[in-house]
Amino acid sequence: MKKFLCLFSALSVVLLSSCSSDDNNSDGGSSSTALPSKITVTTVEDGDTGTLDYTFTYDGNKLKQISLSDASKYVFTYTDNLITKVELYKSGILFSTYVYAYDNSGKLNSRITTRAFSSYSKDKLTLVYNANGTVTVNASQIVDGEEGEYYESTIYTFANGNITSTEAIYDDEYSKKITSTFDNKKSPFVNVTGLKLLLDLDLDTDDVFDFYSVNNTLTNKTVDTNEGEVETAEVTFTNKYNSSDFLTEVFSGDANDSLKIQITY
Repeated sequence: MKKFLCLFSALSVVLLSSCSSDDNNSDGGSSSTALPSKITVTTVEDGDTGTLDYTFTYDGNKLKQISLSDASKYVFTYTDNLITKVELYKSGILFSTYVYAYDNSGKLNSRITTRAFSSYSKDKLTLVYNANGTVTVNASQIVDGEEGEYYESTIYTFANGNITSTEAIYDDEYSKKITSTFDNKKSPFVNVTGLKLLLDLDLDTDDVFDFYSVNNTLTNKTVDTNEGEVETAEVTFTNKYNSSDFLTEVFSGDANDSLKIQITY
């Protein structure tokens, strides 16, 4: 769980690169090759509680499907060990299709998103691997087969197998940078084939999955810069782990506004 900052700023819950540091053990996967079977996210906003369940199915270590309790689901397609397509269905109707392309070394080159009800327009993300080890993800639109200019760029910085910062640059006036610290425990999806290559690119949902990081977030610091004005927010998380050091629970907040994530293996 990585970027959950946005539960309080725009519900951008990060489920899979988690948070703070409580070494209590709890029930869950006991194997070093554990895979998450269910994740339950409970949010409290102004005293109102909401719950969303994610159920995961696999073919070996390959992710086949994520089913949500709101009647939506993500269906994954692999080519060898690479995820090449993800389809989002809502109430049984195909809503979005994400197609992933890789270079000869297996690095992700691009992702193109097609939405079922506006197929003339597609969203494209193009990845650039920089000499200093960072990755820049550039966003553009393809309209009637013509790709437009990049309208947004996000720079990813890495250390010790984790995404330590993401900086989204929208234009000369607005940017957002999230800086994270991590524990030394195991991310829930560390054993799932192909997910690491997807970074934390979200899939049309309020949740942002950090597929890349091997550990769990301890703190997030967000700095928003808008027309010269700077706003800073920090979130700290409390985690629980099982005897194999896999994350089993995340909590942050108070009685009025909070996030709780429970992971079953």
